[in-house]
Parts: sequence; structure tokens; C-alpha cells
Amino acid sequence: MRYLIIDIGSNTVKYDLFVCKKGRLPAKIGHKSRALRLINYITDGKLSSEGLSLLCDTLKQYEKDGKKEKALVFPFATASFRRISDPYETIDEIKKQTGLTVRLLSGSEEAECSFQGMLSTMKDLPRCGYMIDMGGGSTELTLFEDRAAGYLYSCPFGALSVKNAAGADDAIKKEQRRAASEFVAGLLPSKLSDFGEGGKTAVLVGGTGKALRTLAKELLSLKNAEHMTREDFSALLDLITDPSDALFEKMKELLPQRYQLMGAGLAAFDAIFEKAGTEEIYVCPGGVREGYLAMVQNAPKS
Repeated sequence: MRYLIIDIGSNTVKYDLFVCKKGRLPAKIGHKSRALRLINYITDGKLSSEGLSLLCDTLKQYEKDGKKEKALVFPFATASFRRISDPYETIDEIKKQTGLTVRLLSGSEEAECSFQGMLSTMKDLPRCGYMIDMGGGSTELTLFEDRAAGYLYSCPFGALSVKNAAGADDAIKKEQRRAASEFVAGLLPSKLSDFGEGGKTAVLVGGTGKALRTLAKELLSLKNAEHMTREDFSALLDLITDPSDALFEKMKELLPQRYQLMGAGLAAFDAIFEKAGTEEIYVCPGGVREGYLAMVQNAPKS
């Protein structure tokens, strides 16, 4: 059985194509991503007609890919739609234009999917720590111990919304980095500073975390960018703050769909790490789409 799982995020709309065989873990055999930045098309709780058109065109293309691969297609939306005052009106319009039914995940459902995706793809998961899933418009935090989830919180910010709030340029400057950190610090739950041992280890899930891994590997020459120290992270953040033209072009080459968000995203991570007392950082290879696949597979058959 093949499944094409579409993730409608605030920054990108992407899918993973999975093949599932009985008795085996799902294998990802395809991926596609398009940076629509839907959050920039939402004003006063309304998705503009231009934003809706871009989204529907993308979903139609993805559905064609699904048919070609003989896969079941399941689209879901996260913070991108939670910012819309009447998301189900938009979901109905998408259904009319594409024939696809989009499921809107709550913040807690998104965090649960990310957590399950982490469990299924992280071979050497630390015994205790906390998961951070930073997208374009929201960030989910989940404290865990012995593979069991504890405290869970959905923060109303992501890399794209932080960039917008801080007035950051594509290449972040020191004053914009400071503004981004202050913005994020004001939205973090007070509970984060009480994580104790769990706060010392962060596991990053999602696109911003994976992009961080890419930058750490290429710009810091880390042999194992999936596991870095807080000092490694701080060195990378300092490096991409007020970068040289050559360095900025290198970032564009490495992350063509996400380079504009990395300054704000790393500043946001830094504010979280500071409040939690984080000392080491892991980057997870999977995430919310793997978790959503498990949700689909485990759903009662009608």
C-alpha cells in the first residue's frame, strides 16, 4: 500500500510518499515541496483568493502525483489554517476545487503526530528530553521520558511568523536577531524553565531543525550534525548573523526554499534553549508526516 501524505504548512506545502508493507516500518520513497508562504496571504483571519489559488493548484499537482504512484492521498493542515477565522469554509472551497478533503490538526494533535513521528524514526532517542517541532507558523514542545510524552504545548510562533514580527531581512542582522529572541521569549510557557533534566536535551523535529542540520554540517564541518552541543549551535547562529555576501549565497545554495527563515528560526531556537537550559541538541530524521501516516493507518475503518 502506498500513501501520499500532504502537509499544508505556513511556509511550505509538501508531501512524503510512503510504501507500507506488512511487518515492516513505512519506507519513504518520494518527497516534494513548494514554498507558498501561506501565512503571508492571511489578513484579518482570511486567506486571500490568490493564496487559495496557489494552494489549490499545488494540491491538484500533488494529487496527480498520487494517482501516478497509485497512492492514497491524505492532506492535512496545521498552523496555516489555524490562523484562519473560519478554516472550514476554506476547507470546503478546497474540496470543491480539488476534490480533496483537508484535515485540520489542532496544536495538540500536531504535537502528537510529531512525537509519534519522532519515536518511529529516531534510532538513538535520548532517555529524557523535550521535542521541538518548529514550522513556519507554530512550534510544538513536548517533554518526554522513556519514550512517553509528558507536558505538551503549542506555541503561536514559527520561523516565518518570527521573521515577520522581528522585521528581519533575508539575512538577519544583530538588532533583528535580538528582536526575534525577545518576541519568542514573550510567548514561551513558564513551564519550560521547570523542565529540569529534560530541558538539557532538545530533539528537533521538522523543516527548521533539518535545515539547521544542513547548515551545521556544511558551514561548521561537523562530522555528526545530527547531534551537536549548545556551543556548536551558538557558533552557527553567530556565523549567520550579519553574514558576508559569499556566506549568504552559500546559504541560498544549500537551502533554496528556506534560507530566508534561518536567522529568525535559529534566534527562536536560541530563546527556547536559553529558557530550558539546553546543553545538547539532536535532529530527528522524521516528524509530523510519519506521525500522521500512523494516525491514518490506525484510524477505524468505516
